[in-house]
Amino acid sequence: MKTSMSITIKLMILVLIALGFAATLIALSVNKNPIVEEGDDEWGDSKRIERTFSVQPDGKLVLDTDEGNVTMIGSDSNELRVVVLASGSSDRLKKFKLDFHQDDNTVNVIGRRKAKFRFFDIHYFDIRFEIQLPKHFNIELQTAGGNIVARNVEGNFHGKTSGGEVDLEELDGEIDVTTSGGNIQIRHSKGTFTLYTSGGDIVGKSVVGPMNVETSGGNILLSETDGQITASTSGGNIKVEANDNKGIDLSTSGGNIRITLPKSISANVDAKAFGGEVSCEFELAGTIKEGKMKGKINGGGNPIKAETSGGNIALNVVE
Repeated sequence: MKTSMSITIKLMILVLIALGFAATLIALSVNKNPIVEEGDDEWGDSKRIERTFSVQPDGKLVLDTDEGNVTMIGSDSNELRVVVLASGSSDRLKKFKLDFHQDDNTVNVIGRRKAKFRFFDIHYFDIRFEIQLPKHFNIELQTAGGNIVARNVEGNFHGKTSGGEVDLEELDGEIDVTTSGGNIQIRHSKGTFTLYTSGGDIVGKSVVGPMNVETSGGNILLSETDGQITASTSGGNIKVEANDNKGIDLSTSGGNIRITLPKSISANVDAKAFGGEVSCEFELAGTIKEGKMKGKINGGGNPIKAETSGGNIALNVVE
């Protein structure tokens, strides 16, 4: 009897040990790529880092990263919060290093890839910066490979990306943006605007203030604008719909130009379409002949200049 009980107890112990071992194996298989806390030498297959800084309005954010998409949203808080979401192979993750530091009212975020990118590198990697900052704040941003999104910020905004789209809304300040390979969109903003893209379209709507925009390979579409406009493209069309004429200078090497304005505007017009035609819906005191248009509208005013080497020019009255 005692021997039978002893055997039963031993069997129960063995079963418990086996169950514990199996549970351990299951846990390890589920958590084979654990998220390593900040400060460790390695990251897992995904990583979330959050940093919060106490700042005052009119401070400055400096973000310089070798890659990554960036989203910035202004708020009424006096905190600047940076959330970094990274995922990919362990090799790529551990080679991307982040540095956060604050100098008075300036917050610096630096992202660096330790190893040089190789064209045939098959390791997956994705990183995103999600930033909430005070509404009244200045931004200096550079990413070597990602999109830029900014909303509800009042302050100077200088942004550059080597390979992404730019989407801006409800900004107020000095806006200077460059992208080497994407479109630029800006809406419901005011200030001064310098926008440049090497390979995309530029679209602006409800923008108040002087605009200087240029694209080397896309179209330009500006609507409901109120301010001086200088726009040029090497390979696209230009369409401008403005609330008033505060000075317009447009040029394209390979497209059409259409300008739409209220009937009440005044202007000095000088338009040339080399290889195309010109037309005007306004009463123009001047001449329209052989692809050229020159004269005054409503007695003259701010200049309207337009030039195209391979298209037509139309000066229309808003409906």
